[in-house]
Parts: sequence; structure tokens; C-alpha cells
Amino acid sequence: MNKQHRGHTVLELVMAILIFSIFLACAFAVFSYGLKNWKLVETKGDVQNQAEVAMGRILSELTATDITTLTHNNTPPVSYVVFETAVNSSTGDVEKENAAIVWKGYVLYYTSPSDASKPAKRLLRRYIPHEDRTTPKQIDITKMSLYLTDTPPSPSSGEELRTVARNIYNLDIAVNPNKYIVDLSIVTWKKFSETRLAYDKDFSDNAGQESVTLKASVMPRNSQD
Repeated sequence: MNKQHRGHTVLELVMAILIFSIFLACAFAVFSYGLKNWKLVETKGDVQNQAEVAMGRILSELTATDITTLTHNNTPPVSYVVFETAVNSSTGDVEKENAAIVWKGYVLYYTSPSDASKPAKRLLRRYIPHEDRTTPKQIDITKMSLYLTDTPPSPSSGEELRTVARNIYNLDIAVNPNKYIVDLSIVTWKKFSETRLAYDKDFSDNAGQESVTLKASVMPRNSQD
């Protein structure tokens, strides 16, 4: 019995390759769309989280300060707010002695000077302790540039410097006209990063950017009349 062996024609091979290519293109399109949407959601979540972290941290410390010690600057390139604190860093409680508040030092929040040319900046927190309880180490406001740096302080100074949040687009602090309330506004901003992904950007710049604005007011509870 003779058997005939029949191979695939060129046309059949071309059709098979074409169908497989269409399938791959559709699969990649679905994957690309899902991945881009995931990255956009991730970007939005990140700026929201950074805004909440920055707002929560500053508000918690403003609540425990004396508003008369607060000094702020909203003028570029560096925005900052500095105020006295009585919070014990180890316990998180306001320290008192014989029912009197013991002021421990100054807390300084400011946008990173090295990020001044960037739209999104790091928010830094510097703690400047008083030398002792009877002789507070007053901050010379005219020499704020000495403190507004990215350079880590020496361990012997007792100062601390850390990054609180990132993607800070704007930090605005003002003392309410009634002089008892501090108004705080924080704007975070981040651009969708497509450079590390395996596809070309096919959306507008506006669609690839996320911004979150948080506003709050707080009345420092340890202010003296």
C-alpha cells in the first residue's frame, strides 16, 4: 500500500504566520493597555500617599507647638516652616516639668534645596535641639540658609535630618488673620514614567501627570496668650 506524503504549501504557512501575528498583536495591545492603566493608578496613589504623609506629620507637630514661635516662608526656591517643639522624640508625648511645658528644640520642615530646579521636591525635616533647658538655642531667622541644606548634620550637634515625603510640588503655610490658627496647603505632583516600559507613550502629557492638593487648618494647643 503506497502512502503519499503531502507538505504544507507556502500559502498555508503565510496564513498561519499571519493569524499568529494578529493574535500576538491583540494580546500585546491588551497587556499594554492594562499595564499603562496600572502605572497611572500607581502614580496617582503615590502622590496621594505622599501628600497624606507630609500633611499628617506636619499637622501633628504643629498641634503641639506655640504659634508665637512659628516662622514660615513660601517664597521659592525653598519653602519652609520652623517652630518650637516640646515633644519627646522617644515617647511622642509633650514633655512637662512641674506642669510647665519643657521646650526641647526647633523643628524645621523645608523643601530640599538641591531639588529647587525640579517640579517635584523632597520634604525634609530637621530637628535642632536646645543646648539645655535654661538656655534655649534660638534660631537666627536671618541665617536660615545655614539650616536649609541637604548636608547631614554632625552627630555631635544632636540635630537630625530626614526625608519625610517626596513629590512635593508646593508647600504653603500661613497664619490665619485671627492669629490662633495655622493654614497649611500641600500639593504633590508626579509624572507618569514611561521610559522604563516596553512601549511608546501614546497619551498626552496631561494624562500622564497626577497632582493632589490637601488643605487643612490647625490650632496649636500650647500657644501662650
